[in-house]
Amino acid sequence: MWDAEGMLGAARTLWSHANIGGAMYTGAVFFAVRVALDAKVARTWLPPGVKLAEPAVATVFAAHFGDTSFGSVYDEAGIFFHVTRRFRSAVFCPWMVVTDDVALVVGRELLGYPKKLARISFEYGDANGGEVRADVERRGRMLLRLRGRVHERVLDAPPMLGQRALNVRGALGLGSQRLVTFTPRERIVEARRASAELELGTGVGTARIEHGRDPLDELGLGAVLGAHLYRVDVSAGLPPREVRGAGVRFMLRGLGARWL
Repeated sequence: MWDAEGMLGAARTLWSHANIGGAMYTGAVFFAVRVALDAKVARTWLPPGVKLAEPAVATVFAAHFGDTSFGSVYDEAGIFFHVTRRFRSAVFCPWMVVTDDVALVVGRELLGYPKKLARISFEYGDANGGEVRADVERRGRMLLRLRGRVHERVLDAPPMLGQRALNVRGALGLGSQRLVTFTPRERIVEARRASAELELGTGVGTARIEHGRDPLDELGLGAVLGAHLYRVDVSAGLPPREVRGAGVRFMLRGLGARWL
């Protein structure tokens, strides 16, 4: 028998947490580092129907969410490949980690971000000359290290989250994973140019990326091209829309980055 009152209560909670018409994230801070991609390597991580943009680039980032509509305060790190589908530009996320379980569930189940739990240390100074430091550790191994310094404010920074996204959503299983698309609404409160250095786990001290898990050194990430420190407000756009199946090959190829 349907529990109408319980269902209505759950819907009200979801509506409240989504904060439709208002900000889901207020004052979120992103340190975004744009890097060159080895196109031959990177395209093997893409779902069918999605192509790398030209030139092939990715954004590697660390972020802090201090004010969210669902009550979590957490850090996040991830990678966006800049891609196209049917001649429209977008970003695709092959890897992402967070420090909060609610953000993990919402991001993975609703939006298709391949979030996993990790330890993230993210420190930043947003004044001119301020230092930025981010370290990402998972299962006792250092995966990613970002270092940078903040410079002048700019008005022409590219969007951070406010761009079309293509993600793969769904559980492991034949035919269960689907390519979805959505576009968050973003207001850039401030953007500053930054200098940056990036190191992957295989080059950080004696730590190595665990074989088969979080294969960041196999994604084709190359030289740093530029960086920005953002402070943004983000609100929900239209719900994600399914566009096609992702296929078995994509599911198997992405096990280490997306699931393990």
